[in-house]
Amino acid sequence: MPPQTHDIPVLAAEFTAAHPDLDPSQQRLALATYRLLAEGRPFRPQELARRGNLPTEEVASFFDEWPMVQRDCQGRVVAFGGLTLEPTSHALEVDGRTLHTWCALDTLFLPDLLGRPARIRSTSPETGETISLTVDGAGVHDVAPEGAAMTLHEVGGFDLQDVVGTFCCYVHFFASEQAARAWAERSEGTYVASIAEGFEYGRLYNHVQLGAALEEDGA
Repeated sequence: MPPQTHDIPVLAAEFTAAHPDLDPSQQRLALATYRLLAEGRPFRPQELARRGNLPTEEVASFFDEWPMVQRDCQGRVVAFGGLTLEPTSHALEVDGRTLHTWCALDTLFLPDLLGRPARIRSTSPETGETISLTVDGAGVHDVAPEGAAMTLHEVGGFDLQDVVGTFCCYVHFFASEQAARAWAERSEGTYVASIAEGFEYGRLYNHVQLGAALEEDGA
């Protein structure tokens, strides 16, 4: 079967449109949240406010309103927008720390937001094989096995209150395109993409959703 081609800009735009628009201040807050969480420990909103010299009320309001945040029993942030301190099948190694993500797509867009290269290890839900790769702001490198592929999912039914159950649970890496197709055929709305396409999908999402903050960071 010939490989299916995808209009990645259109698909990424649909995914981005399913998220709330963030103003420049909220974008800066989101980027700072990712980077503080990437230090590998839970934190309270007050710590982020101190770090960023921001009003505590503004930071607390952001976390209360943003749907893709998880806290522990002490009210500390333990997951945000795909990056989590809880173990999953998608491990993200950054600066010697092992973090985790909710899905394969997260591992492709987070290194750009963190401003750091990451080594990824992910387990295929179809065969149990390990897929590894390195991701930085420029792209994907050192993919093993060489023929690895991934799945993405349509945004119909996407629910930010349950992003793991309505999107992330369908988005995985696989050791081969054949394995990815076998799994996708059993999951309605799921389709196979190359890992390079997944990286481009994530890059486009980043630069619409958090573009202002990324531009300031790179200035």
